Formats: sequence, structure tokens, C-alpha cells
Amino acid sequence: MNGAVLCAAGDDGHVHGGGFRSCLFKVVLIGASKMDGRIFASIYSSVTGEWGDAIFTGPVSTIYYFGSPAILVVNSLYWLLSVWGPHILEFNLETSTLALIDGNWPQMNFSSDCHYCIMRGEDGNVGLAILSYRGFQMWERKVTLGGAAKWVLWKTVKLHDILGLSPAVQREKTDIVGYSEDPNAFILVVDTDFYMFRVDSMQSKKLFDCNVVTRCHPFTSFYTADAAIEGIGAEDKLRLDC
Repeated sequence: MNGAVLCAAGDDGHVHGGGFRSCLFKVVLIGASKMDGRIFASIYSSVTGEWGDAIFTGPVSTIYYFGSPAILVVNSLYWLLSVWGPHILEFNLETSTLALIDGNWPQMNFSSDCHYCIMRGEDGNVGLAILSYRGFQMWERKVTLGGAAKWVLWKTVKLHDILGLSPAVQREKTDIVGYSEDPNAFILVVDTDFYMFRVDSMQSKKLFDCNVVTRCHPFTSFYTADAAIEGIGAEDKLRLDC
């Protein structure tokens, strides 16, 4: 199972990720049915204090992995469901519909040497980043006027160039361990060095050295000066899973 917590403004139902200390919130929970393997979603509302009815996909033939955190793009949540190639789950918060984004992935060379992460693309589209020791391929899912969806190559960057690395870096020493949709930034690990790479500015910054962190969870504090807990500021933080 997996889930996401969203702050929901009371005036127009708009949702966004982040803190919910002083606002209404929703919890979106996803999982798979033991009976038929279908994926489901359910929403908890702080207004009613109740869970809504479960929303199901159609029958699925693959057992999916729910370990990746969700990202919010406009008014939809997306989860990457498989580490052996991209299978993406979309939950539309406006229509309360659940769909699997699957099928043809043109010109993509998926292998166990690559690492995948969903990301925010341009113009409110969901994107997919593929990392290897050579660098990034960033793809964007676009919908045509006829309603057909296709993946379009958006950016290709060399890892050594954006991080200023030596060409001697081994491919098994690189990974994507975090992503934040608001600054559109990845947390990358190379050997034991952790970097933040911002897609829009194409700038990178070394964060720290560590050999035991498996996942980074970037977040931004929404506490005001009056409500702040002592020792927690408004700057970006990182939560680490060791």
C-alpha cells in the first residue's frame, strides 16, 4: 500500500502537497485487492472525518510494487508502480478516477542498469526520468487533440557534466533516491556523494556524504514565524531513511 497527504483549500477544493497544520486535508490511499489483484484508491477527508468508497481499476495481470512516493502534477497524483520498467498509476483528484498508464514506450531502452523516477514535465504533464551512469533521459507524456497519449523525449543531459564528475564513475554507483515536484529537483547519489539537481536551471549542488541512506524525502516547512516549532525553520529539509 501507499498514500499521499494533501492540503485542500476550503473555498474551491484545490489541492496541493505540503503542510496541513492549519488547513483542511485529504489522505489518498492506494493498494491492491487480494481477491482479483485490482488496484484501488480511497480518500479520507478531514471535513467529514470519513473514508470514501473505494475506486477500482479494471483487472490487472501484473503484481505491482507500491514503494515509490506519489508526485502531484496539477490535480492528479502519480505513482511509479514497477521498478522493472515504467508502469504509472494516475489518480485524478477532480474526477476521482483511477487509471493505469501502460502500453508502448517508444525508443526507451529499459534495463536493470537504469533507474526510473516520475517527475513533473512541462505544461502540467507527467514526466519520466531514466538515469544511467551516462546521464538522464527525461520524457514527457503528451496527449494529442484526438485524445491519444504519447511519450516525447524532453531533455537529455550527461551526468558527468551536470555534477562535474570524473568519467571513472561506475554505473552501479548511481541512483535516484528522491524527487521534489515543487522545485523540480532530483536527489542523486553517486558512490557515497548526494547531490540535488534542479531540472529547470540545470544546476546541481552537493549535499552530503553518506553510505547508508536508501531514500531521501524532500519537504518544505510551511510553519510561520509565530507557529514555528523551535529548531525548525522555513528552509527546505531532507528526511532520510537509513
